[in-house]
Amino acid sequence: MMNRIVVAAALSVGAVLAIPLPASAVPPVRVISEVFDADVEVVAEFLTAECGFTVTARLAGHYRETEFYNRDGFLDRVTAHPSFRSTLTSPTGTITTADVGLDRFVENQDGTISIFGTGIHLKIKGGEKAIGLWRLVFDPETNELVSEEYHGRFDVDAEGTVQAICEALS
Repeated sequence: MMNRIVVAAALSVGAVLAIPLPASAVPPVRVISEVFDADVEVVAEFLTAECGFTVTARLAGHYRETEFYNRDGFLDRVTAHPSFRSTLTSPTGTITTADVGLDRFVENQDGTISIFGTGIHLKIKGGEKAIGLWRLVFDPETNELVSEEYHGRFDVDAEGTVQAICEALS
């Protein structure tokens, strides 16, 4: 009797192993995990170039970015988890804003990039806010937004966030 059970179990295991299993997905890879020290002040090169005057930044919080791959090992999407407060300073002013939430980036078949961002994108005390969900499609070849949708409180759109910061610092 015991031999029949062992043989039956061996045949069952053999049958299961003989069935091809689907390829398993590659585990996500954390590519950036940075904690910001509020005691460190750096020149915000992008904002300095856009605003036309020197802008420095002190950040407190963290930023994490993770890559997800499909079963074939190709990059499927990237998620970013910003959670920080920025103190931005110019020769004439200082503002504090926050960036908190989840951003998801997917490359589309036509080469454009879909961006789904949810959370606080910009929050200037007494000024503009960009809070909620934005769905953007960006064309890296033309460096333009192809489409944009906003759900929530958006005093400015994605491109207007930089202008709002420059105006608040001038």
